[in-house]
Amino acid sequence: MKIARNVSMTMICILLGIMLAVQYKSINYNQSMASFDNKRVDELKDELIKLNEQKSSLQDKLKELEKDNQTYANAKAGDSAAAQQIKDDLNKAKIFAGLLDVKGKGIVVTLDNNAFIHVEDYDVLNVVNELRAAGAQAISVNDERVVAMTEIREAGQYIMINGKQFEAPFIIKAISDPDDLERSLTLIGGVVEILEDAQLNVSIKKADEVVIKQFVDDGTTIKTNLLKPSE
Repeated sequence: MKIARNVSMTMICILLGIMLAVQYKSINYNQSMASFDNKRVDELKDELIKLNEQKSSLQDKLKELEKDNQTYANAKAGDSAAAQQIKDDLNKAKIFAGLLDVKGKGIVVTLDNNAFIHVEDYDVLNVVNELRAAGAQAISVNDERVVAMTEIREAGQYIMINGKQFEAPFIIKAISDPDDLERSLTLIGGVVEILEDAQLNVSIKKADEVVIKQFVDDGTTIKTNLLKPSE
C-alpha cells in the first residue's frame, strides 16, 4: 500500500514537472515570437521609408528626363524655341569646357623676370589658383586657355602650358568682376606681395573687355580613350 502511494506521488511529480516544462517553453516561445515580430516590424518600417525616398528621387529624375525629352521632341518638330534652348545649353557646355572664345570685364596680370630672378612654374600657378578662388570664370596664360586638364609645370628653361613651351613674360588674363579679382591678388601677405618680395616684376591692369581664346587641343592634353560612361 505504501509502495503504491509512493509510486503515485512519483508519477504525479513527474507529470507536474512535464507540464511546467511545457508551459515554460511555451512562454519563452511566445516571448521570442513577439520580440521577432516587433523587430521585423521596425525593419519593415525602415525599408518602407527607404523605398519611399528612392521612389521620390526616381520621380524627380523622371520629370527631368520627360522635360528633356519634350524639349528634344519639340526641336525635332521644328519648335524654334526648343531648338534655341538646346543651342544655348550646348554653348554653355562649350564655354564651361573652354571650347569657345569668350570676353568680358576682367584683369590682365603680367609676370616677368628681373635681372637675376626668373618666373617659376609655381609663381604662375599661385596667380591662377588665386584668380580661380576669387571667382574667375575664364583664365588664360599667354593665350592658352586654362581648363581642368591644363598643366603648368617647369621643363628645363621653359614652363609647359597645355603641352607648349613658354618663357617670361607671362600674361595671365581672367574674366570676372575686376575689383574682386584685383582685391584678391593684392591682399596683405597675398600673391602679389609674395611675388614682389621675390623681386619679380608684377603688373595688374583692369579692363572693360578681356578676350580669352578657346582651348585648342592637339590630342596630348585631353585624353578620353580610357574613360567609359558610368551606368
